[in-house]
Amino acid sequence: MSGTVTEVSIKERMKNLPDDQKKKIRGWCMYDWANSAFSTSITVAILPIYAIALTNVFLKNNPDSFFSNFSASGMWAFVVGFSTLLVALSSPILGVIADRMEIKMKLLKIYTYAGAGATFLMLFSAFFADYDWLFLLLCFFIANVGFAGANVFYNALLPYMGDDDLMDDISSRGFAYGYIGGGLLLAVHLGLLMATENSDLMIRLSLASVGVWWWGFSVYTFRDVPEPEIPEPMTGLNARKATGMAFRELRKTFKELTRFKMLVIYLAAYLMFNDGIQTVLSIAGAFGGDVLGVSMITNMIVILMIQFVAAPSAMAFSRLAEKITTKKALIVSLVGWCLIIAMATGFCALEPEDEDEFTYRVHWIQDANLYVVSVQDGHELNLEDDDAHKEWDQTWGLKNGLNLSASQVVNLSKAVEDTEFTLFIADGPVSEGTNPAMFYGKEHPSQIGEGSIDSWPETLRNILWKPLSLGIDLQWMILGLMVGVVMGGSQALARSMFGMMVPESRSTEFFGFFGFIGKAASVIGPWIYFLMSTAMDDRMGVLSILIIILIGTIMMKWVDVEEGIRVAAEEDALRRGGAEEA
Repeated sequence: MSGTVTEVSIKERMKNLPDDQKKKIRGWCMYDWANSAFSTSITVAILPIYAIALTNVFLKNNPDSFFSNFSASGMWAFVVGFSTLLVALSSPILGVIADRMEIKMKLLKIYTYAGAGATFLMLFSAFFADYDWLFLLLCFFIANVGFAGANVFYNALLPYMGDDDLMDDISSRGFAYGYIGGGLLLAVHLGLLMATENSDLMIRLSLASVGVWWWGFSVYTFRDVPEPEIPEPMTGLNARKATGMAFRELRKTFKELTRFKMLVIYLAAYLMFNDGIQTVLSIAGAFGGDVLGVSMITNMIVILMIQFVAAPSAMAFSRLAEKITTKKALIVSLVGWCLIIAMATGFCALEPEDEDEFTYRVHWIQDANLYVVSVQDGHELNLEDDDAHKEWDQTWGLKNGLNLSASQVVNLSKAVEDTEFTLFIADGPVSEGTNPAMFYGKEHPSQIGEGSIDSWPETLRNILWKPLSLGIDLQWMILGLMVGVVMGGSQALARSMFGMMVPESRSTEFFGFFGFIGKAASVIGPWIYFLMSTAMDDRMGVLSILIIILIGTIMMKWVDVEEGIRVAAEEDALRRGGAEEA
C-alpha cells in the first residue's frame, strides 16, 4: 500500500469514527488546550520575570532577612524543583492505585482544581505587601504540582482514546490543541501588557486569567471523557491500604521488568533525548539573553512563533509516522533537534557597523575643540538594572549633548573595553584619520571569546550571518521556526509510541513512570549544562546537550515497537482473564 493510500485511510478512519468516540477524543484534546496556557504564560513568559523582580526588591530592602541567604533565581529554582520532585515520586504510586480503582478522572479533576485555583489566587498577591513574592511562589508551588500531576492522568487516558494505529494522530491532535490554545492566550497577555506598559494590576490579571482558562476549558474534558472501565475494580480501600497495595505492586513491577524489555529500553532512550530537549527549552532564554544578547520582545515573539508552528507540525509528523512508522518519524525529529542545537552553537551577534547601532557616539566640534556625546535610544533605562551599570553611570554620566575633551574620549575608549558597551568616534583627533574609530567591549554579545568551539560561530558569521545581514534577532527567529517544526513531532510521537507499548490495563501505572522519567529529565539536564558551562563555556554547555540527545537517538535502534505491542496485549489478556486475545 502506498503512503498516499495509508494517509487517506487514517483520515477516513478518524472521519468515520462513531460520534461518541469523536466527542471523547475532542474532549481529551481540549485538556491540552486548557492547561498549555500554564506552561506558556506562567512558567515561561510572565511569572518567572515578575516573581523574581518582586523577590529582588524584597531582598534589597531587607538585607537582614532570613531569605537574604538565598538569591531570587535560586528560590525560584527550588520551588520548581521541589514541586516537580513531589509529583515525580508520587506519580507511580497514584498510577498503580488508579489502574485498580475507577478514579482516573477523579484524580485529574482534583489536580486540575488545585492547580487552576492556585493560579487564580495569584491575582491577590498585592494584598500581602512585602511578602507578595512569597505568596506568588506558594501559589506557583501548588499550581505546578497540580499541572504536573494532572498530566500524568491525562496522558494515561490516551490508550483508551482509540486503537494503536490511531494513537499518533490522536496524540498529535492533543499537542496541536495545546500549542494553539496556549499561544492564543499568550498573545492576548502580551498585547495587554504592552498596551498597559506592564502595569502591576495587568500582570496579576494575566496570571489569574490562566487559572480561569485552565479550569474553564477543562470542563469539556470532564464532560465528554468518561472514566475508563476496569473489569474488576478494587473497592473499599482506605488511603493506608491503597498506598500499601501500591508499594507492593511497584515492587512486583520492578521484579518483572524483564517482561517489558522494550518499554525499559525506550524509557532509557526517552530519559536521554527528553532530558536534552527539556534542557534546551529551559535554558534557551537565558542563553539567548546572556550570551547572544537577544531582546526580551524578540524572545516573546519567538515563543509565540514556536506555539503556532508546532501545532501543524505535530499533525505533519503524525502523517509522516503513517508512512515510515512512528519510530522512524520520531528519530527524524530527534535528528532535527541535533541539527538545531549544532546551529545554535554557531549563533552570534553581528558587530555594529552603522553609527546608530553603537551605544555611545561622539562627534568632534572643531570650533569648540570638544567632542559631543549622543547615546543610543533606551540605553539610559538599562543603566538602572544593577550596581555595575549604576557605577558606570556615576563614573561617566554619559548623556546626550555632554561635552568631552579628546583626552576624556581616549580614556572612555579604554574603559569601554571592559564592558558590554560600544563606542563610535566619528572624527576628530581620536579617530583614525578620516575613518571613524569603533570600539567594542569584551562583554558585548558580538565579541566571541576563545572557547573550544568559538571558531564555529565566527566562521558562520563570516560566511552566513554577515553576508545575509542576519542579526541575532533574526537568527533567533529562525531558531524558533526550526524548534517549532521538530518540537511538535518529538513530543507527540514520544507519547504515542510509549502508549502503544503500554498495557491498557496498567496505563496509569506505566504513565506514572513515564512522568517520573520526564520530571527527572528536567533536573539532570540543567545540571549537566551548568557543570559544562562552568568548567568550559556556555557554548560547550549547549553542545553537551546535543550529545545527550544523540545518545538517546542511537538507543532507539534497540526499541522493537511491534514486540512491545505484543507484550502489552499479552499482559492485558492475562489481567482480563483471556477476554482479549494476545
